[in-house]
Amino acid sequence: MNPSRPIAATPVAFRAALAALLALCAAPTTPAQPAAPYPSDIVAREACPARDPDYADYRARQMANYRQEAAAARAQGLAMRTPAEAEASIIDAAEYAARGAPGVSCERITYLSDGLRVVGYLWWPSGARPGDRLPLLVFHRGGTGDDSKLRPNTQFAFDRFVRAGYVVIGTQYRGNDGSEGRDELGGSDLRDVLGIVRIGQQLPWVDPQRVFALGYSRGGMMALMAARAGAPYRAIATVGAPTDLAAAADADGRGGLGALARALPAGADREAALRARSAVEWAQEIRAPVLVMHGGADPIVNAARQAQPFAERLKALGKPHELVIFEGDTHGLQMSGRERDTRILEWFRRFDVAAAPAAPAAPAAPVR
Repeated sequence: MNPSRPIAATPVAFRAALAALLALCAAPTTPAQPAAPYPSDIVAREACPARDPDYADYRARQMANYRQEAAAARAQGLAMRTPAEAEASIIDAAEYAARGAPGVSCERITYLSDGLRVVGYLWWPSGARPGDRLPLLVFHRGGTGDDSKLRPNTQFAFDRFVRAGYVVIGTQYRGNDGSEGRDELGGSDLRDVLGIVRIGQQLPWVDPQRVFALGYSRGGMMALMAARAGAPYRAIATVGAPTDLAAAADADGRGGLGALARALPAGADREAALRARSAVEWAQEIRAPVLVMHGGADPIVNAARQAQPFAERLKALGKPHELVIFEGDTHGLQMSGRERDTRILEWFRRFDVAAAPAAPAAPAAPVR
């Protein structure tokens, strides 16, 4: 465990998303059109709108998120860093404006998954050309519904990653943001992830052998589940991920079985569903190296009950991993944004080496 001090803040709405999860147990520019065709599973594309650079509003939202999480942390006896430290961690106006500079292209896409029309987002370096063979970062969003959904300016249009040379792609999951179907928080929606991985591998400026995964909260769970199901991730990074849904449900005291019943298919085994979504239960099946990052004062997904036991399980199995607990930080590591992203990029580079061809992600059966 590596204690540390100081991505934008993870939205407070993650709290509602985690409740559902426990129940289940850029500045963009007009896209440069590639010369090569897009994958046929993409059935609609539209350019992302430009960001409104309201820095004062950004600062206000950051601090509102901090205050709400800090209050929840205090109620749980967790020590979060001070408001002054939270204020100091916010990027300044010049850096905020720089993230609106040209260079990052963005599209909102609609693609087919199990015959359903599912919404996703795609960001890439504006100067990319077919044959560039750029690495692919699959981002797994947290939350459910509109809570924490992908937006054109998510993580400043993934500015740090795109400017580091990555193509970033992510799904909203079925049932969200106008997508058809029903989100099962790790059920049939897992195939939406596997499908967008395949689409990303087929993009004309992507190297299909250099695929990486990043997930926040519920998204960290999805990244690990996708890896288990065959997604060819060279390395995975998670932030605030729940990895033991049974423990989380027990801590909740109620288990959330009412919401679980609403989310799972009729007749589903609730305990089996919790285990299927709990990476600690099947860590031996995770082949990619995992960087586990967590806020020490996370009031939504408790580090001591989730990140630490998961890392101990990976260690016992001899799996390559690293655990970093950011002392006093939030669910989304709001006060450690630079260090968080630097660690992620370094982790990916560490495993971004020539290797034998990786098989495309295989379809997975629905998780029941």
